[in-house]
Amino acid sequence: MLVYPVPVEVTQARIQLLVDQTAKAPPNTINEDLKAVYDAKALAQQAQIEQHAQAEPTALVDVKA
Repeated sequence: MLVYPVPVEVTQARIQLLVDQTAKAPPNTINEDLKAVYDAKALAQQAQIEQHAQAEPTALVDVKA
């Protein structure tokens, strides 16, 4: 499991969700906020994986003679 700092976009999406939940926004608004949180997390995780893959090229097969 990769551990990475929480990106600003994820934090902002979570804050917006909390604000809308506190304000008792309509369910469709809450669902959109949840989707925004999931999307931001997925994009951040994908970017981190890509960055990690570029930083450390690893061999798929370790062959020893």
